[in-house]
Amino acid sequence: MNRRLVPALSAIALMIGLPAAAQDFSSIGTQYMDFGSSMMSVGQMNNVLGSTVQRGGRTRSTPARPMPGASLSAQQRNAAAVSTRYRPSPAVSTRVRGQFADFVAKRDPTNGDRLRQAVQQKDLLGAWEKHVAVDGLRRGDVADAMTAYWVQNWQIANNVPFANRAQVQGVRGQVSQALGSNPAFARLDDAGKQEMAEVFMLNFVAQGSAFSDANAKKNTTLSRQLSEAAVARFRNEMSIDLRQLKLTEAGFVR
Repeated sequence: MNRRLVPALSAIALMIGLPAAAQDFSSIGTQYMDFGSSMMSVGQMNNVLGSTVQRGGRTRSTPARPMPGASLSAQQRNAAAVSTRYRPSPAVSTRVRGQFADFVAKRDPTNGDRLRQAVQQKDLLGAWEKHVAVDGLRRGDVADAMTAYWVQNWQIANNVPFANRAQVQGVRGQVSQALGSNPAFARLDDAGKQEMAEVFMLNFVAQGSAFSDANAKKNTTLSRQLSEAAVARFRNEMSIDLRQLKLTEAGFVR
């Protein structure tokens, strides 16, 4: 089933009562740096996946079944053993949401109070889940949160409104293997995984809302700025050119 980026996120902005905040998020969406991008875990994991894509690594959303007599490599066994799921804690969500509210208010002081109130009172994570469910993604999984973030930034950078479930699941396979094979991720506890996932989810909502609002209002100048910001984020933080990637059912390929 196809997921259309712009109308779906516009509907989410209205559903959670953020028509004004969606517009205000435009000042956040045009920032090159994401909320939480300086966090060691988020930055490391983005770079891990970036390196995988740069090498042209291909994965499957489910591990390949070995031929009779064959055995999985140590790396494949380790990746399969590392869970990207986590047990959520309300305390962690409260802390991350507060940090995000501080982030958006600082970058748009004029609308800071309204933005802070919207972030604190609206169910942004629930809005995220409603939007990505069509692609088989869900809350409580770092791989799902990271997948949605990467796919959406690629869509914004390339102004591509449609991404189908098979393509999204292809990227999820890449993300799952990249995370599972990384020792730093394997050491994260539930709180660390949750923090990382919710950072990706909140960035997704802010950036997607800003882009969908600009498109709905036919503000081509802002749409272009947001697209360039997505390109700059990945170029500056991960040395990845989103416009040189192709989204396929095998995930991202150069």
